[in-house]
Amino acid sequence: MLNSFWNWFVIIITIVSILGCWWLLHWTKGVSDREGDETGSTGHVWDEDIRELNTPLPRWWLHLFNITIVFALVYLLLFPGMGNFSGILGWTQIGQYEAEQARASAMQESLFARFRSMDGDALIADQEAREIGGRLFANNCAMCHGSDGRAPGAFRTWPTATGNGAVPTTRYWPVSPVAARG
Repeated sequence: MLNSFWNWFVIIITIVSILGCWWLLHWTKGVSDREGDETGSTGHVWDEDIRELNTPLPRWWLHLFNITIVFALVYLLLFPGMGNFSGILGWTQIGQYEAEQARASAMQESLFARFRSMDGDALIADQEAREIGGRLFANNCAMCHGSDGRAPGAFRTWPTATGNGAVPTTRYWPVSPVAARG
């Protein structure tokens, strides 16, 4: 949480920036409304005959920019973005992370539930368990321990999955202390 000064600093800077963009857009679109100028020139002339014209922006572009400003204000009202104001929806990245973790755990539970009651010998004999274990090792462990379970090249002193490093092993699979804790 921000202290009071930084809270208000962020809110003021955010609102002033959005309103400044809106003011700049509408101030510059009025520049082309000069009276008595049929050509729409800005008055700048180079090489005696090259004139800078003041062509206004297309209306669709102006409307799109206004829609963007309204979107920004609505977004800041609904979600966190202005200091300590948490938004009307109360969304937080921690809440989203916890919801995604719960959803992933529920999906994994259906897959791993039947393996929880098996002992090591039954897991070794189960083809599906070996395939899942191989995919888990390839995705999570192989980048450090090597695809064959040995540490690659200069890292031979690292814990290895084959038990040839300074790693305690179990009866069924050589396991590092970190991997044993999950």
